[in-house]
Amino acid sequence: MSSPDFDRQALAREAELDAVRLATEHTLRTDPRYQAYFAGYTPASVEAFIQHYARHKVQCLDRGPNMVKFRLHQVIEYQEEGYDRLFDVQRKKLFDLQVRWRAGEITLPGIQTYQQFAQWQRAAFIYRCPFLPPITRAEYELYLAWLASDACQEFGHSQSNHRAASDWQDYDSMHAEWARQQPNAPAPTEDDNWTEYQDYPAWFAYYDAHTGAPAGYPFQTHSNRRGERQDYYMELASEEQHATNLSTPPTAPDPRPRLMEFGTAPDSFDDAPDRFLTEDDWHFAEFTRRFDADPETLLTYHRAMLCVFNESYNRVLDLTNQNIQLLGDARGPWPVPAHPDWRQGILAAAAHLHRELLLAALPTVFDDYEFRIQTGLLPAAPDQYRAYHDDQKPEEDPAKRCAIMPYLEEDILRGRELAGEPRDFNY
Repeated sequence: MSSPDFDRQALAREAELDAVRLATEHTLRTDPRYQAYFAGYTPASVEAFIQHYARHKVQCLDRGPNMVKFRLHQVIEYQEEGYDRLFDVQRKKLFDLQVRWRAGEITLPGIQTYQQFAQWQRAAFIYRCPFLPPITRAEYELYLAWLASDACQEFGHSQSNHRAASDWQDYDSMHAEWARQQPNAPAPTEDDNWTEYQDYPAWFAYYDAHTGAPAGYPFQTHSNRRGERQDYYMELASEEQHATNLSTPPTAPDPRPRLMEFGTAPDSFDDAPDRFLTEDDWHFAEFTRRFDADPETLLTYHRAMLCVFNESYNRVLDLTNQNIQLLGDARGPWPVPAHPDWRQGILAAAAHLHRELLLAALPTVFDDYEFRIQTGLLPAAPDQYRAYHDDQKPEEDPAKRCAIMPYLEEDILRGRELAGEPRDFNY
């Protein structure tokens, strides 16, 4: 729902643009400057042109500024993506610091909880992180080599959708995934259903392999002593709070199944091409056959709709269309490899193009970054869409935004107190 201020502004803008349209039409009809130009055309066509010109002028004034920004983004989109990706180097270095911090090997200014590493990794702050040294040329060249290697499989789909969902600082999820892959890992329990798992990022593994990290790094080589102590104190505080709330009887869960579950888009090309992916199709058909007066007619219409709308709801077809759009960035013919499934051929071609265009953009990107470092200028934030954004807003204070969250501070200090320890963070 829009706010009253937004509605008022929208109405005012609409009235302003309508006034421009009417004034333009009046000027074109009455100003002698235009009469000689219009004299060679039929009166009806002149009137149609005046109305068209006035409407289009208003559209240009209304939408043009954002279209200019969008075109600028299109021109430099691979430079912007390259600059954003360049800071993956810093995200890896930040994770390595987190590993050492959790093991108790180091302290870092302002860092009192492991949650703060997730704050510092954000694009708005990582370029100003005070305990990360600048990116070196050797680190840049290593990252460039990774992007060019088969180990990097992050390309394709669409240029604006290039990054896989990943929390670069989610140590616990990465550790959980590593632990369940180990030989003789304990059998999963019911509590494991709530555990989140995340693969160790491929870039991290490549960096480790090429910088002399010891075998088993990081989870076999470094303890999580500080992280475990923090969790222990927070659990003590949580248990105390739970005991305080016992006076409120818990609500019994409803044992009945949900009538309708929402589906998820498949990741496999083997899924049925007419599968409806947003709602539980089986329940709709079953309910229709049981209760509708003319079920076969309704289900015929339903199946027709699925065929028409399938492209929007089927993730495989959606990704194929995104890759076709990405191939539009090719300046001239671009080879599509042979494949029994034409969609996968499109994806492979787009991934190859995406990689090549990004690799071509990165040298200029790093030269600009290196120049800023060498001349004492602050690097810009790695915002992939910064050309499309207004940058008039004052920058956020990273030290303030990445400080310990008050509820965590209180829980940890209270947990320390319950454990008979000082109310501080020296653990």
